[in-house]
Order: sequence, then C-alpha cells, then structure tokens
Amino acid sequence: MKLNRFCIVLLFFLAVTSVAFSQGQILSGRVIDTETGEPIHNTEIFISGTTVGCTTDALGQFSIKPPFLPCILIANHVSYEAYVKPIDSTNNLMIELQPSVYRIGGVSVAGKDRRKRNLRFFYAHFIRENQHDIQILNDSVLVFERDDMSFKAHCSDPLLIENDFLGYRITVIIDEFSVTVHDGPTGEQLPLNSGRGGEISNLKGYFYYEPLEESIKDKSEIFEENRRSAYYGSYRHFLKALYDADFSDQGFALEPFPKDSIPFYQIKGGGALLDAKQYLINVDSLHVTYYFDNDQKPVPEKYVNTLNYVFRRGSAIYPTKQAFVVRKNGTSPKLTFTIRGAMTIKNFANSLPEDYTPE
Repeated sequence: MKLNRFCIVLLFFLAVTSVAFSQGQILSGRVIDTETGEPIHNTEIFISGTTVGCTTDALGQFSIKPPFLPCILIANHVSYEAYVKPIDSTNNLMIELQPSVYRIGGVSVAGKDRRKRNLRFFYAHFIRENQHDIQILNDSVLVFERDDMSFKAHCSDPLLIENDFLGYRITVIIDEFSVTVHDGPTGEQLPLNSGRGGEISNLKGYFYYEPLEESIKDKSEIFEENRRSAYYGSYRHFLKALYDADFSDQGFALEPFPKDSIPFYQIKGGGALLDAKQYLINVDSLHVTYYFDNDQKPVPEKYVNTLNYVFRRGSAIYPTKQAFVVRKNGTSPKLTFTIRGAMTIKNFANSLPEDYTPE
C-alpha cells in the first residue's frame, strides 16, 4: 500500500528568535588546530542555508559578510571535525578545530546488504523528484539507524551533492534525517511497515550552496527558470506572502478550519530586531490553494475567473500551536507546522538557498 506523505519540516539552523539583515556587517576570524595552535589553511567557512562562503588563507584568517543575523556559521575541513556555531554579532572569532578520528573496520556481507537497503530507503525519501539531475558524490559518509518505528541517518563527514536542476553544488552536514509513520498528520506514531497512515520526514542540517553558473555558463538561464519554478507556490513563497500580508496578490487563497477562525494567525512580534515577525497559527488546519500561470508565477485571486489559462494546486497546513519566526525574505529558522500536499518538500537536495530571491 502506498503511504501518504504528510509533512516535511526543514531546519537549516538552530532556532533563533531575533533576526535582522546584516546591512553590510563583516564577520572575521581565524581558524586554528586545537591541539597545536597552528593556523588551518583552506578551511571552508559558510553561513548555513546560503550561498555565502569563503576559505581561510595561509594564516587561517577569513572574512565573510553574513546576509542576516543571527545565523549559523560552519567551518569545514577534510582533516577536522565540522564546527557549528550560532552567531548573533560580528565580533572577531577564534575557531579551534578538532582533528578527525578515522574509524576503519570490516563489513560483513549481511552488513553490506543492510547498507544497500538503507541507502535505497534514504535516496527514496531524501531525493523524491528530479533524481536524474541530482548526484550524491559521497554517500559513504552516511550513517544509518533503523528499527521497527523509525529510520534515521546522519553524516560522519559533510555530504556532497551536485544539483544539475537548480544549478548548485551543495555541501550538507546532516545532524539527523528521520522518517516515521503516523496515523494522520497529527496522529500517533505507527510502525514503519504498518501499511497505513502517512510518512513524516524531518531534517535537521546545515546547507551551503555554490552556484554552478561559473563552470556551466550556458545553462544559467535554465537554472534560473528552474529556481523560479521551485520558488513560486512553495512554502517559502507562502511565508513571504504571510510576512507581507499579501496572500491574494501572490496567488494564494486560504480556507481556515474551523471556518469562523478569522484572522487565522496572530503576529506576536519578532523580538528586539525589526526585520522578522513571529507568528502563531491558531486554527486546527489551513487549506491553501495556489493559482498560477504557465510560468508558475502567481495569478492574483481577483483574476482567477477572468483569465483563460489559470492552474491551481492545493496544500494543507496543520499547526502545532507553537510560534515561529519569518524573516523579511520569507525564510524561517524553524517551522512549527506540518504540511501536506503541493507545498510538501519533495526533495531535500532540491531546495533553494535562503538568500535566493526570484528575478
């Protein structure tokens, strides 16, 4: 029996509550070996979830311009353990990296077969669309844990992905990717092989995007078209419309349940900084219809019945009655609702950077 897929919650960052765009601030620092104190050259430094990154020089020094604060800074070097640090200011940083510990051991035939099954399961849930355009270059770094109730995966080293659909080379540090089965979007957990209910996939990780245009210039227009298509009608587009209080013009029609729940959300303030807002959805569920044209771009609700070619797709949001933060560009460090339908993320390797805006 084919299971429904109710929900995908994508976490690029740890939860933060006050968010402001950095307005040209520069974040600088130095990376050293924690045991020797020597500088570490060619360490990759990036802001998680974005295209913003650099590498350290011969003295271990770096300088980077974060697109927003707070943010999560990652330092990654092949010979060291990855470093993850929440950043809320541009104070000078001293980053100490721990040398990696390599573990080498034999693998039995049964173990190899089990790994193959786990890899198939991982690919089927982590990359569920555009699979022929996406290549994981080093799936050997994936570590799996599976029992009757859940499937979990994490990385021993960063996962390297080449996405030829959106045009990004992506570095992913997976803290935890999990798949569980539930009896309805908010129902009790069921065994993985129960044959009923729906799957819920959840990712906590850190992403760094490097555009492929620099090496594949003749595909830049195709990449941008695919990025626009991925953005419009997505949950991020929905959050941008929420932030701007502009659902109708952005092609969204909303139906809350219970139907008399108007307004269906509250604005609770974005904390000390003004470039973010905190929301609480106070309904049992919210049905979202997105109206769009041949280019996937939004059709304002007032034109839906007057144009010849208007398409639609539907989603449902199930709130957890916990507040969540939305930045000015429609991104969120942590979502507190589940999604079913068209806005469900069908491919974790086919996501857009948080500093992307459609042209």
